[in-house]
Amino acid sequence: MRDKLSILVADDNIDFAQNLTSYIEREEEMEVIGIAKDGVEAVDMIKNAKPDVAIIDVIMPQLDGLGVLEKVNESTLDKKPLFIVLSAVGQDKITARALELGAQYYVVKPFDINLLMRRVKELKYYKPSRNKKFRD
Repeated sequence: MRDKLSILVADDNIDFAQNLTSYIEREEEMEVIGIAKDGVEAVDMIKNAKPDVAIIDVIMPQLDGLGVLEKVNESTLDKKPLFIVLSAVGQDKITARALELGAQYYVVKPFDINLLMRRVKELKYYKPSRNKKFRD
């Protein structure tokens, strides 16, 4: 088991993604292994890099954050990341759907970066139920 949590950041706002990455990189127990600028790239990176945690935005080009969750759930990956979904949209339907699809946290922008870092750290000890199915 790795000491550091490997993290993928997926957000089409490159400035935001780089700022978030710089915060994550300050944490000794975390490392960013990639930044995806759209949902298709995020799915590819998840399949290839196998991050422990994926922090994904809901609104992205080509494939939105919910689509990323759906694609990962449909995949035959033996290791799926834990998901934190970020969004400027706090609609109950979208939040509920993200959680149904397996997101561990749904965070509405703007948010407290220190709280987000705490949530990511908590995921290091998260043990999903072996019986839990992410699909409906």
